[in-house]
Amino acid sequence: MTAPFLTVVDLRLIEQQVNKILKAKLASNDKKIVAAVRELAITELREKLTHVNEDIIKEVETVEDTIGADLLFQSLKSYTIPFKSISEQGLQKLFKKDKKLKLPKLEVIDWQAISYLSWVDKGTNRQYIVLEKEGQYTALRGVVDAHNPIKGVCSICNQHSSVHLFTATVKGNADNYTSYSNYICDDSQLCNQKVSDYEKLQDFVARNLI
Repeated sequence: MTAPFLTVVDLRLIEQQVNKILKAKLASNDKKIVAAVRELAITELREKLTHVNEDIIKEVETVEDTIGADLLFQSLKSYTIPFKSISEQGLQKLFKKDKKLKLPKLEVIDWQAISYLSWVDKGTNRQYIVLEKEGQYTALRGVVDAHNPIKGVCSICNQHSSVHLFTATVKGNADNYTSYSNYICDDSQLCNQKVSDYEKLQDFVARNLI
């Protein structure tokens, strides 16, 4: 069996490009327009997924309907590298300053479907974000205004969505602190479904580190 070689972000990018093609087919009967959209989608995949086998790109080219798309996505999931699961003890170590850390239900998480782990403690209005790469975890904590979501562009997935303000306080030199605020998706699960650029996710976390 082939070892997993796609990241969750890779899978999301493929899904997005396939959906662009299918939307074009629904919106227009002009074969030239559909062919142009298909060509642009395939070109983007080839540019961004240079590590992906050409056979997968060819499979994307042949998708004609939602049934074919669903079958493709299911087959690709078996080649997807999951977010390396973390235990409750592991999370407590990452956020050891939080003595009464409220944890998410780890047993219900689909680790093959997320690029980052996040949850909100409604009691403290704190949001916790964990990024994982090759078994190493990066922790981010901020305060959110989760009670008043608005429509906007998420700083993580860079898509239009229902968003709330996330504010992280970063320690600088001489015990000076600076706060950074960004709008991010109100629903991290939906956000994970839209993340198709891992570098932007990393940049968001890096500039807001605790």
